[in-house]
Amino acid sequence: MTVDNQALLKEKKDHVQDMLDRLVNWDHMADSAQDIIDQNQETIQAIETIDERLSSDERKVFAEENRWLMEQAIAIQKRLIARLQKESKKVGNQIKQMSQKNNVVSHYMDKETSLFVDRDV
Repeated sequence: MTVDNQALLKEKKDHVQDMLDRLVNWDHMADSAQDIIDQNQETIQAIETIDERLSSDERKVFAEENRWLMEQAIAIQKRLIARLQKESKKVGNQIKQMSQKNNVVSHYMDKETSLFVDRDV
């Protein structure tokens, strides 16, 4: 293994650690989750660029030596994605409820006569 490749492997490990740090420090809010996903996607692209310069044996050794680090990042990212899906479903239900309310209001407003009965008559 050349000195350049050792530096690439260290850089790759730093990238994986950066991803994990972002995930661990996530505030569990849906708004910040998208930012983390975007940043991690950029980091993944940087890792892929590094992988193109490494041999398959070097990539395999790196994966074996850093399996725990990558597994942690994957586990937390799955929780982050699950949170986003939950929030998305919640917002979808809220939109559906608002649409139903708007339909009821517009249906009532389109009537020429009142639906309310005047009890004084």
